[in-house]
Amino acid sequence: MSPDTELANLRLPEGRRHALPPSRRASAEKMRADADRARRSPVAGALLDAVDAALLLLNEERQIAAFNARAAEIGGGKQMLGARPGEVVACVNAEESEGCGSAPACEVCGALGAVLESEVRGLPVEAECRIQRRREAGGALELNVRATPLAIEDGRFTVVSLRDISAERRHLALEQIFFHDVLNTVAGLRGWATVLRSPRGNAPRALERIELLARKLEREIVDQRALLLAESGALVPVSKPVRAADLFRELELVFSSHHSLDERTLRLEPPAPGLELSTDGPLLLRVLGNMVKNALEATPPGGAVRAWSEPALHPRAASAVRFSVHNGGFIPPEVQAGIFRRAFSTKAERGRGLGTYSMKLLGEQYLGGVVAFETAPGAGTVFSILLPAEPPAGE
Repeated sequence: MSPDTELANLRLPEGRRHALPPSRRASAEKMRADADRARRSPVAGALLDAVDAALLLLNEERQIAAFNARAAEIGGGKQMLGARPGEVVACVNAEESEGCGSAPACEVCGALGAVLESEVRGLPVEAECRIQRRREAGGALELNVRATPLAIEDGRFTVVSLRDISAERRHLALEQIFFHDVLNTVAGLRGWATVLRSPRGNAPRALERIELLARKLEREIVDQRALLLAESGALVPVSKPVRAADLFRELELVFSSHHSLDERTLRLEPPAPGLELSTDGPLLLRVLGNMVKNALEATPPGGAVRAWSEPALHPRAASAVRFSVHNGGFIPPEVQAGIFRRAFSTKAERGRGLGTYSMKLLGEQYLGGVVAFETAPGAGTVFSILLPAEPPAGE
């Protein structure tokens, strides 16, 4: 591959840092002139009409001179002409600074980096970009960005295509977590099978662990299927009477071989006798399991996680049950707003952070509950799900 071909297919690595560009904007007169050039250009018009992706045409000041219908959908009715990309997609960094491209976080913005690199090299540049938006604006966006220079009359422009890859990333993360968990469980099965074959092995203990791990493997496969169905909107919950005590017994089995319990304690407080509700038990167990797993990951060695259930009040039901899980850690304010965001994680590993997202997805959209958390310095963090004791009428 020649150097020219490599440049023509330039893809920026994630997190690449670049200098912030000048923040100056085009005068109203120049902005009108740039928009007129874009309207007169048959090439720009053909691109905007033909490409099945959000397309922006930026002038030298990185302001929008033209756009297509897909881009207008992302903008959600905002004023597009004269704005910068981060402003129309409601990027929090654009809102909290002097505009798109002026905040410190913009130094590692993949979209801005692709535009600047394309302007310098005069060639197409591709990058990925994660845009953090406020919750009311729809949450985070993960985009594939391609910037291509375009000369129109005597003006220099950049064509920017934006493709939402959030679902692709989410599905990839789900697969990574699933295969990681399944392979760990299979490794455990192989280990205990070796013990069983050994003349000096503890056969009863090995059989007990093999049975437990086989159930765990089945649960991981069923849970993965449920989450994929939930993501696609095809999951149909099945409500049956479920006792809180039975759920906690299942939780105890699920975490009896969890590696975190080698250095931490899980305290499952016995539910009150007769405490039960009508819900989809396996889905609720998945939500509670993610709450416990999340709490264990947030607890340092030597610490304890506590889980309990109790009767509660529900705004739309005569009776309700609340399940809660406590750990001693505190969630900083800058992290709290993103806790239930898709694929959000305070950890660096790709594929982490889907636990809290699935709590919200399954617990609220499919079980009809309310998933929330409370956190305070010194008091720790409590994740909870509040569920009506009876399913809504007509379910």
